[in-house]
Amino acid sequence: GAISICGSEKTIIWRDDNVPPGLTYPIGASGAIVSDHMDEDGSEFLCCFLAKEKRMVVFELSTRTVVVELQMTTKLNYWRFLPPEAGEDTLCFMLVTPVGGFHWMPLDESPRPRQVWKRGPELQSKKLVSYEEGGTNGLDGPDMLSKVGMLLVTNSSAGGGSRLESWLLPICGDSQPVCASEDVLGACLCRPPDVGYEAWMPLLLFVVEAENGDLVVCVSAVTETSEVSVGLTEVMTDALIEMAPYQELDYEAPPLAMGTWPEVLCCSLGSTIVIIARRKGLVVAYELADTGLELIAQEHVGHFVVDAVMRYSVVEGGAEIVLLMADSENPRDGRVGTFCFRAALG
Repeated sequence: GAISICGSEKTIIWRDDNVPPGLTYPIGASGAIVSDHMDEDGSEFLCCFLAKEKRMVVFELSTRTVVVELQMTTKLNYWRFLPPEAGEDTLCFMLVTPVGGFHWMPLDESPRPRQVWKRGPELQSKKLVSYEEGGTNGLDGPDMLSKVGMLLVTNSSAGGGSRLESWLLPICGDSQPVCASEDVLGACLCRPPDVGYEAWMPLLLFVVEAENGDLVVCVSAVTETSEVSVGLTEVMTDALIEMAPYQELDYEAPPLAMGTWPEVLCCSLGSTIVIIARRKGLVVAYELADTGLELIAQEHVGHFVVDAVMRYSVVEGGAEIVLLMADSENPRDGRVGTFCFRAALG
């Protein structure tokens, strides 16, 4: 749940559950991402990008020391932290370049980025909005790896509107991208119910807009068609979010470097799925069960939602979501809120 706010001379790490919530580090950067706690000692790492120098630098925050530096030889289109399960059970950052996607493990003895998928001509002209990985190969330790990457990219035929394309890529290096949908408002990968420790493929959850403006939440299964390609089943279950009560609401977004894509944020943790209509300030949560999507909670938060992340609640247990919101009176001011779904069920 940490938020990094960086400038030319310092970076502030803000956590909603810490006292004081903000800590300042004398580290200047163009952008910065904070990892999760990586061990029992609570080690955290700050990955900074220095745009002018085309250089990545990773710091260990408790000691404020440099772990490793990486000189970029090509343009960096997108980057994010990935959980250890995605890449060899260690600290991992995803770097997306015009060539493709790379897992970068700064703590490795040889921390050179490893290409896990090729971008291909289909994705060269697309602006990447978000990226995540799902599924597992069922192996342990340094052999552990995700099965599928999902990209949300701009839709050139949408004329700059809110529609996006979702693409799937197997994590295998010589991968073939597959367009899962050309008309989504948001999407995420999620875990199927009742999977164990064996290898498994993820489900793709995506949101489309009905003709009357309602939102339709759809779930399909990602299938492994070959070692270098994946497929997608028909929609297995869906749920309707009626938007008529929120038709007049349109909260103002603050200036955002990545724009206001996606229109809808989709998050998952375990069997809990959360759909957020950002401009409406609407948060809807479901339990993904064998019988389909079961509604847990629906809340109106009264602000534009800038970003959101899910985590396990230390206090309540179960999944909770952390929301970064723009103040409805002054969009340049931020608010942070949390909502625990076990409390909602109770």
